[in-house]
Amino acid sequence: MKIIANENVYEPIIEFLKSEGHNVINIRRTSLSGATDDEIYEKAIKDKLIILTMDKDFSRIVRFPPERCGGIIVVKLYGMIVAKTTEIFKQHFKSLDEKKITGRLAIMTREGVRLRTSREVTE
Repeated sequence: MKIIANENVYEPIIEFLKSEGHNVINIRRTSLSGATDDEIYEKAIKDKLIILTMDKDFSRIVRFPPERCGGIIVVKLYGMIVAKTTEIFKQHFKSLDEKKITGRLAIMTREGVRLRTSREVTE
């Protein structure tokens, strides 16, 4: 998968994804460091990237339709140490593949992953 990782994504999660063979752009290490949500979204649209973030704003599916980019994964694993968050992320990420995430919003919580599309909101 081609992923753009927002600045709030923990480094161990990014390292895990890279070790699994995914192409991950770490925003902290690019000229996009400090970019707005809209700038990140536009980059994802332009390059058909999957946005990986812990920012709940990206779950606003009407504002950030996931079908315009490669998809969006919002990691809602809060209030835990980084190691525990990373452990849960690894377990749940295994249930996702590029075909499942393309054009969809994936919300990852302690319980698992929910997938949504913009059509579900407008219907």
